Amino acid sequence: MGTTARAQPSTARRMADVVLATVILLVVGMMIVPLPTGLLDVLIAGNISVAVLMLLVAMYISGGLEFTAFPTILLVTTLYRLALNVSSTRLILLQADAGDVIQAFGNFVVQGNYVVGAVVFLILTLIQFLVIAKGSERVAEVGARFTLDAMPGKQMSIDAELRSGAISQDEARRRRSNLQRESQFYGAMDGAMKFVKGDAIAGIVITVVNVLGGLAIGVAQRGMSAGDALATYGLLTIGDGLVSQIPALLISTAAGLVVTRVASEQEGSTLGGDVAAQVFGDPRALTIAAVFLLVLAAVPGLPALPFLVLAIAFFVTARHLTRAVAPEEVTAVVAKEEAARETKARQAMVPLMVPVSVEVGSGLAEVVAGEGGSGPLLEEEVPLLRDRLFLDLGVALPGVRARATAHLEPERYVIAMQEVPLASGVVRPTMALALDAPGVVAGLGVDGEGTTDPATGAPATWVPLESIELLEAGGIPALGPAALVAHHLGAVVRRRAGQLVGIQEAQSMLDQLERAYPALVRNVVPKPVAIALLTDVLRRLVEEGVSVRPLREILEALATYAPNERDPVSLTELVRASLRQQITHQHAIDGVLPVVLLDPAIEEAVRDAIQRTASGSYLALPPAVARDILEAFKLECRPEDGPAIVLTQADVRRFVRRLVEVELPDVTVLSYQELAPEVTVQPLGRVAI
Repeated sequence: MGTTARAQPSTARRMADVVLATVILLVVGMMIVPLPTGLLDVLIAGNISVAVLMLLVAMYISGGLEFTAFPTILLVTTLYRLALNVSSTRLILLQADAGDVIQAFGNFVVQGNYVVGAVVFLILTLIQFLVIAKGSERVAEVGARFTLDAMPGKQMSIDAELRSGAISQDEARRRRSNLQRESQFYGAMDGAMKFVKGDAIAGIVITVVNVLGGLAIGVAQRGMSAGDALATYGLLTIGDGLVSQIPALLISTAAGLVVTRVASEQEGSTLGGDVAAQVFGDPRALTIAAVFLLVLAAVPGLPALPFLVLAIAFFVTARHLTRAVAPEEVTAVVAKEEAARETKARQAMVPLMVPVSVEVGSGLAEVVAGEGGSGPLLEEEVPLLRDRLFLDLGVALPGVRARATAHLEPERYVIAMQEVPLASGVVRPTMALALDAPGVVAGLGVDGEGTTDPATGAPATWVPLESIELLEAGGIPALGPAALVAHHLGAVVRRRAGQLVGIQEAQSMLDQLERAYPALVRNVVPKPVAIALLTDVLRRLVEEGVSVRPLREILEALATYAPNERDPVSLTELVRASLRQQITHQHAIDGVLPVVLLDPAIEEAVRDAIQRTASGSYLALPPAVARDILEAFKLECRPEDGPAIVLTQADVRRFVRRLVEVELPDVTVLSYQELAPEVTVQPLGRVAI
């Protein structure tokens, strides 16, 4: 049974293909082979029937994708009508007889007055050509263009919902298929409407040919007078034109309905249902229309009865809708609330990425949650960290989520950005961390256990909590549990601060600056500096610890260099040179800048290893040389000596920074062009192989 059931649709589909191919071949043959008048009557009736059927089908679809075969049907029916025109023209000119259907249409419309018949035919042709066909063609053209332009955005939306889990793989596949079918459908309709327009023009030409040819044949060959020839051939020509233009008008109307149909939110909706729901959805419109009709009925000279009948009908309909709308409104409100709850539930299932988060083990629960809600980490330490980060880098720290979890060791914490774990450490709830070596701490009479600073890797010491005040009085920072987590969090955020600078954040900075310097912002963004380029430059500055608070100076530098330089890496270097005062002040101590010099041999090796391509430059050092350079850096830039500043030439600065940033993230690399003239450089050593 199953095999038979599956075979039946396949057989039916093959039969349909055979029938369609046969019909198309027969249509082409009609243009060549003469047809008897009886068969022509049947074919003309079939043409009218197909046109009516297409119109009704177009009214009952809920969207264009339900009738994707329509462009092909439009082509076939147009070809069919033209074949009928050729066959009827042959019979009219050869026999002065084109069958009963054409004769009946001609007599019904003409009714003894050939001028009226010709005018009616001309009006129908103009309606089809100038109104329906022209409008449908324009709608199809615009729909095809807009559908094609919207495809990338729709595809990205589908991919985003699929990645977030909002839709399944099958649903994504179905949407992509519908999107492709939609673009193909409107593209095909755009071309198919040209056939409708051409069909109307061909109908006019064929009519003129029939009249002129009939006059010539009737007078020259049949010996008829001009009046008799015009009466005979004019009647047949008008009848032929009508039986051709009326189906063409119906098909054009169907095409217009298909391309102007806007898909309803309700599945299975029809054109009539949508029109009724939207036109009669508000009883107030019907009531106002009824009042207007009553006013027209009272105008002297106008017949009152038609307006009064329509006004009463509108009033009755409005009254009926007013009584029925209350329960419908309640249903709509309930449905809307249910949809809102479903949306919120879906959003809760697929939340946005958390920018910064801290998870702690059960032994550190008091760090993130106190008796009144949030613990000291969120209440005290994170606000201080947010202020320091903004003052140092000009970057706003987003909300930090902190929570205790059972899957971690009791005294361990994990720091994550964008839900990607980046660092972890251990906190002893009853101990503090002194940021100095045990020997130094012991000099103040405090015993402790040696360890390392989780943020910098420098020597540190675990000490009792009660010794914090004593150590700080002696100049040694000591951190309690919450402060230690915030200390490590601050180091991680600073190293990854570039992740906190996006287009939205850059636009917020511009909005604030525009209040004070509107002309500067308007003349720099978006031309010559697009917001994406500005974001890239700001991100690169922040990644190397350069504050973006002096945004005015940054924009002025970009206004100077951006018209001639589009590479964000090169632009960043130029901006850094313009910020030499801020960069030097950030690192100098009382006008003195302690630096470690880079040996010229290393600079030359790096310079020779720079590879420049069309897509940018990169460093191609041999692994052995790169390892030797890194070891030399580690000898001169030890964590226990504090953050180191390396000074080198401008052309190799960013490549040296890229070489050491992974293993020595706290090392700052400056160029000579980034030094303010009033600062005194104090060399502390030299990085040499």
